Amino acid sequence: MKLKKFLTLALAFTLVLSLAACGSKGDDKTDDNTDQAMTAEELDAKIQDLAAQENAIIEENTDLWQKLFDAMDGMRDELPQETNYGSYLLAGIELVKDQFTDDEVKTLTDGAEKIRDIENEIQPLQEQYAALQPADDSNADADAQAFPAFTGKDLDGNDVDSSLFANNAVTVVNFWFSGCAPCVTELSELNTLNEKLKEQGGAVISINTDTLDGDEEQISEAKGILEKKDAAYQNIYFDSDSEAGKFASSIMTFPTTYVVDRNGNIVGEALLGGIDNEDNMVALQTIIDQVLAADSVN
Repeated sequence: MKLKKFLTLALAFTLVLSLAACGSKGDDKTDDNTDQAMTAEELDAKIQDLAAQENAIIEENTDLWQKLFDAMDGMRDELPQETNYGSYLLAGIELVKDQFTDDEVKTLTDGAEKIRDIENEIQPLQEQYAALQPADDSNADADAQAFPAFTGKDLDGNDVDSSLFANNAVTVVNFWFSGCAPCVTELSELNTLNEKLKEQGGAVISINTDTLDGDEEQISEAKGILEKKDAAYQNIYFDSDSEAGKFASSIMTFPTTYVVDRNGNIVGEALLGGIDNEDNMVALQTIIDQVLAADSVN
């Protein structure tokens, strides 16, 4: 777990619980009447301000939090799938507290409790922000969003680029990171989906955002997780400062999955949460079927 990614990791825990993603519970103390009157821009600004408060908690004791993250990396299989990032940190602290002094444990616990409370504020704001976003019209060519062009490598060092979309009738693109429990949970289901799609001329590819820029340590860790979950489909990475890298870095909820057609266009809305959730799988399959049907007549 990298310290520089804390903002992304924290916001990854702000998705509605039913999506089975890294998300946070709401807080009944939220002033709904005030927040509902806010514009999307105001909501986004408030969310970013709260996220900055979380970052400030970490930055007060950077080395200590990095020590915790490193210790938690070694205990990932024992960590519960908490739905609030602060609660996730508290669970991690409890697991590895014997590696810290009493004062360090107190500092970490106090910080994690503050993060937990902030997460409870963020989640309802994100729900309201999402409700204010315009509906996606995936059938309108003028509104089609192209997946950012990229050149990179897969985790075995083979060259890849965005021309891979042209070779597939449909490509499911999944974003994950190694410390995200819901991401790891769905890896087996993604592998099953990939085997099914191969028979239909499609494929699943994944981008582990920890591996951007070819981080060898993170690549090794990701490969170990994939092997453990029997996930043999292609995982790729590219430079974080590329357009595709910036796109990946902008994702705040994990796992996030896109469906891309042969022309490299994103079809439908991003799927937030794991496909081990039945509703998510149904939604994903609907978009896949749409793309396959369109491809068959072109």
